[in-house]
Amino acid sequence: MSRPKTSSAARPSPTGLPSREGLLRDLGRSPDERPVFSLPSPLLPWLGILLGIAVAILARGLVRVGPWGATLWVALVLAVVVVLLYPRKLVVGEDGLLLVWIRARFIPYRDIAYVETSDGFYLRHPGINIALRSGRAVDFATSVFKDRWAERDALLSLIRATTEAASARRPASAPDALGRGGRPYDAWARALRAIGSGAHEGIRTSPVPADELLRVAENPGAPVVDRAAAFVALAASRDDEHLRRLRIAVDLTAAPETKAALQAALAADGDEASIAEVLAFAETRTPRR
Repeated sequence: MSRPKTSSAARPSPTGLPSREGLLRDLGRSPDERPVFSLPSPLLPWLGILLGIAVAILARGLVRVGPWGATLWVALVLAVVVVLLYPRKLVVGEDGLLLVWIRARFIPYRDIAYVETSDGFYLRHPGINIALRSGRAVDFATSVFKDRWAERDALLSLIRATTEAASARRPASAPDALGRGGRPYDAWARALRAIGSGAHEGIRTSPVPADELLRVAENPGAPVVDRAAAFVALAASRDDEHLRRLRIAVDLTAAPETKAALQAALAADGDEASIAEVLAFAETRTPRR
């Protein structure tokens, strides 16, 4: 069984954690792009059995029906095969893992107990097992080819490194100026845009540095409502570098609802009614403190 070659980029950093950026490059991904990986269908291990059943049903159908019926049976079997072969998608975000196949399942890193290798079911193939703190587990194959153990190991290292980095990440506290403070959502939206544009600065109001806003906006461990508020403020600045970093933060977010809120905050483009809706949505998705 082949093993992954040691890459200098993937060696542990001075903190003892592997470099996520180096591991992504080893897997052919840029650290700034959405880390999406294609996995085999979860039904693939049962492909032989299911195809056998489908062929048996098809043969019986062809005997009993005419030409049009036979065409329908063939189309039905082909549709079943397409579903069986439809690949699963894995997103290794900075906030958790997103597995997509027919339906999406998000796994926050805080819910992961440990990650280990898996060699499949009755067919031996490269796979990964995610053990959850709840006692359950999520097992998936990384390839249908038995010689791709090195790719599996590299993806395993990436998941482990990102999980450890998430557990070591300090929570980001948002500046008081980003909070709603009991205001209506439209007034809150105006206040946040004023923070980003600098219009709120005055004798009695201290400015909020852009670096402090970015610290909240880019922190996957920060509450959704705080991140959305920081997004609104930074988007109002119209700074190209800020907008670039916000787009990267969206791409690196795996949780569907969080991603939707951040995307909407960025796309609102100064529309205070849209921003108010985004903030209301983000607030409902944030646990009360």
